[in-house]
Amino acid sequence: MPETIETQFRYAEMVEAFEWLCRQRKHFPSSSDIWSFRASWERLRESLLDQVNTGRYCFSPLAAITKSDGKTIHLWCAQDALVMKLLVSRLTTNLDLSRTCTHIKGNGGLKASINRTQKALPHYQFVCKTDVKAFYESIDQHILMAQIDQHIKCKVMRRYLWQVVTRVIDKGGNILSCKQGISRGSALSPILGALYLRVLDTAFENIDLFYLRYMHGILILSKTRWQNRRAVKCLNRIFDELKMIKHPDKTFIGKIVTGFDFLGYQFDGKVLSVVGKTIKKHQESMRRLYEQQAKKKANPDELALRLNAYLQRWTRWCKAGLNKTTLETFCEPIPAHTNLGLKARMC
Repeated sequence: MPETIETQFRYAEMVEAFEWLCRQRKHFPSSSDIWSFRASWERLRESLLDQVNTGRYCFSPLAAITKSDGKTIHLWCAQDALVMKLLVSRLTTNLDLSRTCTHIKGNGGLKASINRTQKALPHYQFVCKTDVKAFYESIDQHILMAQIDQHIKCKVMRRYLWQVVTRVIDKGGNILSCKQGISRGSALSPILGALYLRVLDTAFENIDLFYLRYMHGILILSKTRWQNRRAVKCLNRIFDELKMIKHPDKTFIGKIVTGFDFLGYQFDGKVLSVVGKTIKKHQESMRRLYEQQAKKKANPDELALRLNAYLQRWTRWCKAGLNKTTLETFCEPIPAHTNLGLKARMC
């Protein structure tokens, strides 16, 4: 008798995952498999759910796709992406990840991380802020699978995760096996990344420090220089065990008053502001949107409407904790009848 997954997926969960997939890939080109998958969804859904629950589902090779800008990405097929979304819903509740890992659903997210950091700064003097260099690509598959075996009891779930971790890539008919890292961009990537760094979260629990991790961005606040040194030593030891390397351009160790950037914001213990790099990316996005609308020959009113809509969305993103003066100064609405003068405003 074939093994089945311990807690069966319900039909409602699959429908929810399907709706998520449709939202995620609604702008994919007509040649993408998402459209044929959507067309045959009514016919496939029951058999697909049965395959997943009975442990008979097999993941397909990733497709190597070259984009118009020359970059190559590795993409899971639509059906595989849906199944991985199903697995995420179960893993989020079963893994019991640390509350300090804030990118996990239910742990606060990016805005809660910013607010918690800003609130904690007056009580500390030193900071260690770092990021993992090429995080997903540098994950050791054997260490990750050992962690999966330790924390996940269901054999079927472990088998599915093994297929995802030890993936293969179809590159023009050549099948390439991946011996290092995990894929980017899948629904499972943040969960597997959080599991991989769980030992780091555990090491900094119940210590008189402020510790927070969002994805692979790590922040440690300490009251004394000696506490900071011990935290850095512990961090380096765990990084060595996990075969991780700190990103040299995203690492800062020193006094909080010197100022540091984290998650797109600049902190100095007093004023919270948007990092210049974040503003620059915003300006580049505005330029691209302007050029796209110009190619479509949009009139000035339509142009101003689209740019202001994007500007309002970006303002909502950066609003939490940002002082009102900065918001009003930078996010001044763009008037109608705006034409080439926009480029001067954004330079």
